[in-house]
Amino acid sequence: MSGSTRAQALRFTDRHRVDIVEVDVDAPATGEVLIEVKAAGLCGSDMHYYHMTQEEMQQGAQPRDPSISPGHEIAGVVTEVGPGVDFPSVGDRVFVMHYSGCGSCDFCRVGLHQHCKVDMGVYSRTRNGGMQERVIADAADCVALPDEIDFATGSFLACGASTAYCALKHANAKPGDTVLVVGAGPVGLAILAWAKALGLRGVATDMSLERIAFAKSLGYDEVFLGSAFDIEEVLPGGADVTIDTSGNRFGRDAAIAYARDFGTVVLVGLGGTLELDPVPDIILRQLTIRGLFVFSVPELMEASQKAVAHDVELSKIITRIAPLSEGPRAFADFADDAVGKFVLQPQ
Repeated sequence: MSGSTRAQALRFTDRHRVDIVEVDVDAPATGEVLIEVKAAGLCGSDMHYYHMTQEEMQQGAQPRDPSISPGHEIAGVVTEVGPGVDFPSVGDRVFVMHYSGCGSCDFCRVGLHQHCKVDMGVYSRTRNGGMQERVIADAADCVALPDEIDFATGSFLACGASTAYCALKHANAKPGDTVLVVGAGPVGLAILAWAKALGLRGVATDMSLERIAFAKSLGYDEVFLGSAFDIEEVLPGGADVTIDTSGNRFGRDAAIAYARDFGTVVLVGLGGTLELDPVPDIILRQLTIRGLFVFSVPELMEASQKAVAHDVELSKIITRIAPLSEGPRAFADFADDAVGKFVLQPQ
């Protein structure tokens, strides 16, 4: 292929509005590949921008260029490679680390592209995401997608499901431990799926009766209404690990309150605030409080391999797989608190 080609894509055009447009897709340059996008997941962070005007999204805490396509959860097939690319090859199934770094700094050299201090880019924020038929990606950001994992699940692993895995990993959760998740959205459900597969007892709370009912339909019986939850009835003394996926002050407060002494709290959800009195809340309880911001490229590889090895039930969390043409409706429904994970299929 030479020059550029036309492709269908989604773009944020106004507050609460996503439209289908035609865009130019260039041939891959040195170190780049062209991906035919087979799946692009909708993530909670996409919804932050859905509720903004174009001006607001350029001025936020994580500003984005409104002239690019959303969708940072990308899975597809490589159709062309640029000069200097040894991996991946044409025909390879891949999913993409959605932060792209300089490749040379200390963080990038260990795969922590999201901490690059030199030249960090983000698919869907500073460069086109996967909600278009074809997209250019850096070869260094691509990870081989195991044959056992379908593209929709691969797109889920490209962000939410691997974040869920790393929340447990970074908390040093061990078989037999109790894990309490605040928030039973897609990431919270993925934590329950990983917990089940890895021999942990998973418990969750949520404020939505619909989300609770969906979680129970998947076989997660210990999911409770947050406003009526009593930790001493369910987990006397508290949980070994608590994880907040809600990203709001009350969810974070709950995660800290529900941890046992010497327990670990992992904060995953973005947004909101946190108010603590360090002595009674942390020091006297000897809590470990960790923040988790995505994952490394090696951890993305690790999560996909473990998902296969442990037969983690991630695909059951996906409730809607729709063509790109249904993207505007899917965004509207997702914003209306629809349950489960939504995925678009550009190709």
